[in-house]
Amino acid sequence: MFDNGTGAWFPRRPEEIVAETSLPSTPGHLRLSPAWLLFAALALAVPIAPLLLHRRPPALPDLGELPAFSLTDQRGRAFGRDDLRGKVWVADFVFTSCSDACPRLTQRMRSLQDRLDPHEGVGLLSISVDPDRDTPQKLRDYGQMYGARDDQWRFLTGSPTEVERTVVKGFKIAMAKVPFPPGAQESEDELRAQAFDIMHGDRLVLVDSSARIRGYYVSDDSGLVAILRAARALAAR
Repeated sequence: MFDNGTGAWFPRRPEEIVAETSLPSTPGHLRLSPAWLLFAALALAVPIAPLLLHRRPPALPDLGELPAFSLTDQRGRAFGRDDLRGKVWVADFVFTSCSDACPRLTQRMRSLQDRLDPHEGVGLLSISVDPDRDTPQKLRDYGQMYGARDDQWRFLTGSPTEVERTVVKGFKIAMAKVPFPPGAQESEDELRAQAFDIMHGDRLVLVDSSARIRGYYVSDDSGLVAILRAARALAAR
């Protein structure tokens, strides 16, 4: 760089150049307009909002109130619709002589019991679809075989008419006696000796603390996670 004055030109000294280009020792305050601050806040909020909305669980359906019923639990105590109130329940439908789907269902219920705190406000309910043979004592033995806690997991039986009315018309779960085909191989098993099998639904039913059905769930791993999450959400209300 050169001096363009009236005299002869000559190079400027380096220290003069440094003095002119150096930054001030004390920085000034950065001033942002209110419009800029509003824009920045909105820009940060937009990506976060969908994440917050995504975490909100979907609303559970309300599929109606269970009708009044009168059954008996594994200790011989009366159990009806009013006993459901004040607690959330997960129900399944089994019978003790079943050797196919029922053991898997009962093991799933045991898995739910293991994940639930007894004071969490969620109970388990297993209703026998074979009330002719499943006495309270037989249900109690069956529950003990699977490690059921009596105060948290209730097993119900009753008269065949009342059980069918409760299961089919109340919980909307299918059940029926199906004769074995002619020529079926007989065994010592009590069920085969009477020549019929029992067909029943294998869905888990979620019931809220007002005895209203709030959903049907498959009993696989994803179904257990879903019904456990939903049951806890209802119990926390």
